Amino acid sequence: MQASNRLLDFPKPVFSMLWQFMQRFSYELAVLSRFFIAIVGGYFFTAVSVALLSIVVPVPKVDAVLLSVSASILIYALVFIYSFYIHSLKTVWISILLSIAAQLVVLSLLKGWL
Repeated sequence: MQASNRLLDFPKPVFSMLWQFMQRFSYELAVLSRFFIAIVGGYFFTAVSVALLSIVVPVPKVDAVLLSVSASILIYALVFIYSFYIHSLKTVWISILLSIAAQLVVLSLLKGWL
């Protein structure tokens, strides 16, 4: 009787360890995804923002470019902070990608690419 009870108790710790491993792996994958959107998405968001800002600012062209390049440091830092501040990972991805697309559409309309 005791041997059969031990056999029934054996899988529980194995499944428990497997479940903990999967939870740990999913957390690390979520953090890696946040770093990816912060670095790569932040780069593209900043690049499009700088291009759009240099066109929109009503100052001479040289000053507009210098201002937008100076503001790029702040923009990149804010996108990086935003990607870790928001709780939902899906919200972070959707909001950054949609804002990049919206800025690209406005930029292409202002430059006459469309």
